[in-house]
Amino acid sequence: MKTRTSILLVDDDSMVRQALEQALAAENYFVVPAANRDEALRQLEKHPIDILLVDLHPWKEDGRETVQRLTALQAHLPVIAMTVRIEEQDPNMDGIEVLLEKPLNLRILMQALKEFASQKMEPRQEMAPCS
Repeated sequence: MKTRTSILLVDDDSMVRQALEQALAAENYFVVPAANRDEALRQLEKHPIDILLVDLHPWKEDGRETVQRLTALQAHLPVIAMTVRIEEQDPNMDGIEVLLEKPLNLRILMQALKEFASQKMEPRQEMAPCS
């Protein structure tokens, strides 16, 4: 049985979050939306997530710290980060595989998601770190 790729979408702007959620759902992704880091942490505990799509400049928190906290909970979580200030970002930031400038080019986003989805490991339990 083929499962849909799940995306944890973290963006404090509800309009951006809703627009992305609709665009991703139309491409058959399962989208788990979150408005902030705390909500994202709760969602990650409830849902198996394949890809993290996160805004680096949320309203009251540092997006890089959000990435670190989320990837600490789920090893090997591919991260696509979005930012309006791409020139201020270190392109070699730990844990971020793709950095996209807002406003997003949906074609580029969908290509990155497609690449990560094709690399998705089955079953998901294999993604847990070995003890």
